[in-house]
Amino acid sequence: MNLNMRKFLFAFTLVLAFCLTSQAQEDHKASKFENVSYHNIVKIDFKPGTYSRVQEIMKIYMAAGESAGVKGPEVYWLMTGDYDVMFVWTMEGGTADLEWDWSPDDIKWWKALVDNLGSEDKAKELRKEWGSFILKATNEIARKQLN
Repeated sequence: MNLNMRKFLFAFTLVLAFCLTSQAQEDHKASKFENVSYHNIVKIDFKPGTYSRVQEIMKIYMAAGESAGVKGPEVYWLMTGDYDVMFVWTMEGGTADLEWDWSPDDIKWWKALVDNLGSEDKAKELRKEWGSFILKATNEIARKQLN
């Protein structure tokens, strides 16, 4: 292919790309997702030898959620991949849930955990112990189409 042909093809490609981009921009209208739910997905890989204690702590955490009237996550024990467990929380407030450092439900859960354990120090110790078992973790947000 000679130099003139290459220049022509390059120019033609640029013009075509510009035309397609201009056309695509004209057709777009602002729109939001409808009939969707949002979910916070946390996957955790625990250190070897911690499974039994992890199970015990999870029961304590879930009991605090029940005491507080707070909906807990769906729990999936993973059979393949790099992680041991996946927790999926439905974000009842949609993406606005991301604006909270500590949500009202988080505070209810924490207060129930403190009450169940007898002191804030014990709750903090348990949270620290839980964290010490984590080798690695990921946190992702997902959108689910409902209809």
